[in-house]
Amino acid sequence: MAESRRRRAEPGLDAPLHCTPEEQRRLLGQTPFFRVLPASEIVTVATSFHQQEYAPGERIHRAGDPAARLSLVAAGMVKIARPTLEGEDVLLDFLRPGDYFGSLGQLGDAVYQDDAVAQTHCCILYATASDFQALLARYPAVALATLDLVARRLRAAHETIEQLSVYPVPRRLAATLLNLSCRLERRDQPQAIIELPVSRQDLADMTGTTMETVSRVLSDFRRSGLIESGRGWVAVRDADRLAAIAGQAPIPSAI
Repeated sequence: MAESRRRRAEPGLDAPLHCTPEEQRRLLGQTPFFRVLPASEIVTVATSFHQQEYAPGERIHRAGDPAARLSLVAAGMVKIARPTLEGEDVLLDFLRPGDYFGSLGQLGDAVYQDDAVAQTHCCILYATASDFQALLARYPAVALATLDLVARRLRAAHETIEQLSVYPVPRRLAATLLNLSCRLERRDQPQAIIELPVSRQDLADMTGTTMETVSRVLSDFRRSGLIESGRGWVAVRDADRLAAIAGQAPIPSAI
């Protein structure tokens, strides 16, 4: 089999983006909040969301600010990071079109827990607290879906705590690399080897260990043919073997 080509996960978007009304409705209809609604109602939902564009590096919100917006990536990529007491940023995730972020009081947050920064030019859809409250009152199914989402967020937080306190570093690191790779994969380029724009310090922060330990484990992974890596990037070469290390099912092949 020919070697898969490698590409960077960052889209390299260097021009402002705009999301059409049709694309807005499609993305909103796919979120866990609104996919319970028929397509005809998504048109009404879309009128409650506003659109805003951001340049690369521009901050969308800061941790500690009042949680006043529920946002959705319509185009581009957003980086989510959590500041520490030492003044460092812990990378948590990269978000692509269709991913939501931010929070509201209805989701159990008084303030934002994380920083959100535009990684590329971005088009963001957002609803304010009053907008979202009106949607909850209008659509009981959306209110139920929101309660279910809050419960799943709590379970995910507990699972993260368990992973950091119980699992060995190779398992945690393999799971983190797979999660980022799957989230950043583009369906129109399934054979690409994705360069994850993360440093060893990012991975150390995300897995609750030291940069030295991450460097050692990455070196083991590279020698075993599981990854490639360079300054500020890691590319997954063998997702199935990484999944075995992470204790996960094999990654389905793209059709």
